[in-house]
Amino acid sequence: MDLLVLFFVASIIGAATVAWVIYWTTNRASASAITQYFKASEHILETGKPPPDWLVAPVWKRLLGKPSGTETETRALDRLEELIRFFEHCSFYEDEFAREEHLAQLESVRQAWQSVKFP
Repeated sequence: MDLLVLFFVASIIGAATVAWVIYWTTNRASASAITQYFKASEHILETGKPPPDWLVAPVWKRLLGKPSGTETETRALDRLEELIRFFEHCSFYEDEFAREEHLAQLESVRQAWQSVKFP
């Protein structure tokens, strides 16, 4: 009977540890992703250009051959669309006016990137 109780206590401690590690890892990853979105937005609004890491092709494409400029532009526009969608649903704004202002700035950058040669 003592062995059964010991096994039960060890199982609860193990499950709690696994749950804590999953919780900690998830929070760390989401905080990192959120930080990357805000840094990318800040860079775009300050310079009018995509962040440098957006212009780097994935490793497998670099190994197979140099990607064309059109692919890089398309990838950057797709990332900008993803960024805009994130900020449409983001809850880190003081009020709705701040969200609308930020989205309007990102929309103007998107229109600029689509209408003329990529910066």
